[in-house]
Amino acid sequence: MKKRTNWMLALFMLIAFGSFLFAAGKLLQIYLEYQKGKDTYEELLEYVQEPQEDDEKEPDGEPEPEEPESPYLQVDFVGLKSENPDVIAWIQIPALEISYPVVQGKDNAYYLQHMPSGETSKNGSIFVDYHNHADFTDQNTIVYGHNMKDHSMFGTLDNYQDQELYQQYPCFYIYIPGYVLEYQIISCYAGRIGSVGYTYGFPEQEDFQVFLEQILSCAGYDTGVNVTTEDWIVTLSTCVNSNRDYRYLIHGKLVQKIVN
Repeated sequence: MKKRTNWMLALFMLIAFGSFLFAAGKLLQIYLEYQKGKDTYEELLEYVQEPQEDDEKEPDGEPEPEEPESPYLQVDFVGLKSENPDVIAWIQIPALEISYPVVQGKDNAYYLQHMPSGETSKNGSIFVDYHNHADFTDQNTIVYGHNMKDHSMFGTLDNYQDQELYQQYPCFYIYIPGYVLEYQIISCYAGRIGSVGYTYGFPEQEDFQVFLEQILSCAGYDTGVNVTTEDWIVTLSTCVNSNRDYRYLIHGKLVQKIVN
């Protein structure tokens, strides 16, 4: 009887140890996957120059008069496109420390599991809906990104549920060759997959008016921003981890197109 008990205890311990090794292996795999994505995107940041303040002074201590530095990122699109011709833009959301290249594929599936480098990864890419024009001239351009658990990609997008964050940082920026597009947020909310926020074509002006009214009515709070059918909208979309049927959406309207 004692022998049988010892054998069963040994078997239980072996199974427990095997389960532990399996779980540890899965955790290591997840960690390496996230790290690969982090390393890849850090390499792509080499093509982006942050605005810098000029601290140089003349001998008498007075600042040397020079042309003011641009307050915007300087993006080397030639270099980025040499890495991947599908790169069409760069997105910056200062409130969330989001700064990534934006790509556009021949469908909406490829970049769900591929980074701009072409490597397969759960991180995927930030990408524009393939139905949209690459120059953000559609009345509603849709930009997708994964809600990653390490808060990379669009993993912090739903922080805009906090109205105080919006009041501090009401804008996000999209860089295209030669220009900075500044968007002011008009509506943030969790909506069902395939909801009106994902409309990219508007046969009639009235259709766009209905679209605007509906996305504003869904908003978690009133931004007070006036929107008309003359505006251009960008919709940012990511998953809601607690409900597979929903996505978190942020809609912004173009307020400035700045030569850069």
